[in-house]
Amino acid sequence: MAITGVGNYNSVYESIYASSRKEAAKKSSNEEYLNDLQKQVPYMKLQIGYGLNTNNDGKVNVLDVSPKLLEKMQDDPKAAKEYTQRLKDIEAATKWLDNYKKSIGHTTIVRHGYVDENGNFSNFSISIRKDELNEKFRKEAQENAEKQIEKTRENARKKADQLSENMAKKAEEAEKEQDKTGIIVVKSDTDQDKAEQLLSEKIEKAKDGRILLHNDDMQKIIEAAKEQEEEQVGKKQGNNVNAVGANLDLKI
Repeated sequence: MAITGVGNYNSVYESIYASSRKEAAKKSSNEEYLNDLQKQVPYMKLQIGYGLNTNNDGKVNVLDVSPKLLEKMQDDPKAAKEYTQRLKDIEAATKWLDNYKKSIGHTTIVRHGYVDENGNFSNFSISIRKDELNEKFRKEAQENAEKQIEKTRENARKKADQLSENMAKKAEEAEKEQDKTGIIVVKSDTDQDKAEQLLSEKIEKAKDGRILLHNDDMQKIIEAAKEQEEEQVGKKQGNNVNAVGANLDLKI
């Protein structure tokens, strides 16, 4: 008697085997690519993941990256450049945040994030005032926190006054000469001011010294870190220009 179905069984088996080998190859390629990315963002611990994982709740500075995003970056040089910079921005924001918290005596006990296949960033973090600080350091930390808060408030007041003056000037100019659009755009607070104001408000409202930062909070801090980095680059470029002309003995 003839045996039926053997051909179909072999076909299905070969298809499953080929698919599993393809997935294994993708996984290996993603892991190798992730290792290369890790060198560019050493402050963070990169790993392949599918979302904010509760297994990371006992860890700090862990960043899960979607495997689909890694595949996209490997297939498209433009995407690779864009999302590599995205990871660097997240790293810069994390450093900025840590330095700020350190200045007021806080430390992060949990922080992990996730970047999905479209480059969207999700974040979960908890920071506390360290109990092991002695009374002297605790007092200094409190004073630093109060100074930071007062500095932020003072900057906000100055910005508000300046904004009022600028708006008045713009109104006068608009009466004399209107531009093509008729729209006047005035930038108020810088991204750094906004981030410091955000942190100051959270510190004031913190219970038991705990500060929780969500996705929108981290986005503001990312922009603040980028602004700070751009300022530093600008200063360095300015110093280089001065250095080039230092031996020319020119007077203006």
